[in-house]
Amino acid sequence: AASYTALKEKRAWDLAISPAKSLPMQAFMLYMSGGGVQIFSMGIVFMLLLTPFKNIAGMNAAFAPFAPAPSNSTSWNTLPLQKLVYVACNLLTLAVGLWKYRSMGLLPTGTGDWLAFETRGQVRSI
Repeated sequence: AASYTALKEKRAWDLAISPAKSLPMQAFMLYMSGGGVQIFSMGIVFMLLLTPFKNIAGMNAAFAPFAPAPSNSTSWNTLPLQKLVYVACNLLTLAVGLWKYRSMGLLPTGTGDWLAFETRGQVRSI
């Protein structure tokens, strides 16, 4: 019984770091997609940004098979450290996607991106 519990905990850790394991391949795909704004690169980055949200939303269901038997498997109290690492790895994936969007020029980071919301000052009469 103790070895089964240890095996379940090991599998929970494997699931917790699985987003970080796929990060090098995703970074390579981002590199190969180029820096231009094309439909292919947009699709790759969109999926890279969507995946962490889907993973975090389904986190309790993903960790349910590894929860200890007498506990509520949908609670944050079961496997909290593994779930925290899982969220951190997914946020790292999200950060890589946002960095790619920024390098493609799609994030509004400069003052020129917000000119539509600027108001003109009053013209002084001479």
